[in-house]
Parts: sequence; C-alpha cells; structure tokens
Amino acid sequence: MKEYSSLALHISKVIRTSIAADQGNSLDDREVQLLEHVTSQHIQNNRVLMEDGISLRHLGSRYTLRKSIKVLIDLDYLRIAPTQDSRQRALAPSERTLNLYETIGKSISHILAVK
Repeated sequence: MKEYSSLALHISKVIRTSIAADQGNSLDDREVQLLEHVTSQHIQNNRVLMEDGISLRHLGSRYTLRKSIKVLIDLDYLRIAPTQDSRQRALAPSERTLNLYETIGKSISHILAVK
C-alpha cells in the first residue's frame, strides 16, 4: 500500500508542477478543472459547447465559469472552434493545452516505467 501511495503522490506532483511551470501559477483550481473537462471530452471526440461549460455548476456560478473560460481563452489554453450553427460556441483545447497534457502523459509513463 505504501508503494501505491508513493506512486500517486509522485504522479500528483508531476501534474501539479507541469501545469504550474507552463502557466506561471496564473490558473486557479476551477480553471484547471474546466480545462481538464474540455480536454478529456475533446480526446473522446465529444464536443463541449460554451453553454455546456457554463453548466458545470459544481465548479461555480455561470458568471464565474464564463470568467474562467475567458481566462483560459486569453491565456491560449482554450479556443472557440467553428460550428455550423453560429449560435453554438464549441470549446476546444488549444495546441498549447494538447502539448501540455502530452508532456504530462510522457512524464507519468516514465514514472511508471521506473517503478
């Protein structure tokens, strides 16, 4: 059990330090969770509309989520992808985000290979 706890802590540190190093500590936990949600849905080929992102009530109010989405767009972590319906604004991870999670994945893979 001690080995698994150590592994989990090591992986957690890699994730936290990788994100902090990339964005200089300017993202709060809500923004990181929102970014994770959009990126995971994108990887599964699911579209996340701006309105869907704002409906994640467990992360905050509509205003707070709208503000967090704007921060992520301004920092080039998210982008608004074109859709056929101009009333729908699809959120997608930027190239920067995809590269960040690719780097984190490689670091975790390396940790698991060493253990």
